[in-house]
Amino acid sequence: MFSNIRRFISRNGRKFAIGGAIVGGLVFILKYNQYKLNEWRRQEVQQILQRTRRNQHFESTERSCAQTIMNLAGSIKSSVLKLLDSDTVISNLKNDSCDKIAAWNHLKILSVSKSVAIIYANVMFVFTLKIQLNLISASMFKNSQKTEDILEFNETVQEKYLTLCSHFMEKGVHTLTSYIKQKVEEVVNSISLTDKLSIRDLELLHWSIMSSIIADETNNPIKNLTKYMLPTTVDDDSSESLNKIMTVTVDLLESDECQSLMQSSVRSGFVLLIDRISKFFTQKFDSNGVAHSSGSHVKNILNGNANTNSCAQVESYFNLHEINIPMAKLIPILNGQVQNLPSSNDIHSNWLQCLISDEKLQTFSANIYEAFSF
Repeated sequence: MFSNIRRFISRNGRKFAIGGAIVGGLVFILKYNQYKLNEWRRQEVQQILQRTRRNQHFESTERSCAQTIMNLAGSIKSSVLKLLDSDTVISNLKNDSCDKIAAWNHLKILSVSKSVAIIYANVMFVFTLKIQLNLISASMFKNSQKTEDILEFNETVQEKYLTLCSHFMEKGVHTLTSYIKQKVEEVVNSISLTDKLSIRDLELLHWSIMSSIIADETNNPIKNLTKYMLPTTVDDDSSESLNKIMTVTVDLLESDECQSLMQSSVRSGFVLLIDRISKFFTQKFDSNGVAHSSGSHVKNILNGNANTNSCAQVESYFNLHEINIPMAKLIPILNGQVQNLPSSNDIHSNWLQCLISDEKLQTFSANIYEAFSF
């Protein structure tokens, strides 16, 4: 029997060898595929977890950024109001202690300048702070993953980097406000107190101011953002990490995408301002289209307590663009857009909320975070 088995094996040895090789190969392939499948699943789980952590970290950064903006923006508003002090002019007008025509013309410049300066200052501040916080947050997340080519960001480096923005609040906003006032004066000086303006005229007035700023290649705050936002020099003992992230920050601030988004935001700010002012045109009008406001209402506006909801309702249909109001009556309305006391209903607060919730800016921030967190 054993001899028969041996002869059978000898006759079919090659078949057994080939069959064994095939079976062994199949087993190896199955084991290898199972190993690679488990490895792929493990990597997928890790990527999902890392993506989840990254998203949570980014959302936390955005919340912190929004809170920081709201906390610091008040200082910017205070600086603008201090430089464009309309209260003193109003006080002199009430006390009859000045040349009224000259005072009203001065108040005209200040009233327009305040809103324009607030719109530009908030755009510049929000964009810069968003870039800074997302850059450093992304770098810290990358460091936590122990990846290669990382920069060390200790508390000292973080503090130095984030305090760079204080240059704008201490000096940059002063330079910006003075520049805005100069540009406003160039455009508004040609408008007398008796000139009647429609809402369309006001819109063209603000577009003219923006166009004048855009045409100025040397001082345009959007094209020369770093000139206003960041100091020209940093400490000589700055670390390599700080120097590198400063270089990246400047590159982002000077990028075409950033400047295009900022210019678009400025336009949106002017649209918001004109929309707010247009509500004051919906008061009662006589047959000549002249606005009538009660004495107390004008007084409230002059004191900076204007409320768009306090305007009287129109009793009949009318064409808003056919309504004209003298510049002298528009000045208190323009002046009341930026209120001295903290308010949730002035152009400053409304504009900040619009910027914080702007989808294009959020996408821009997300792209920065994603690019530097891997």
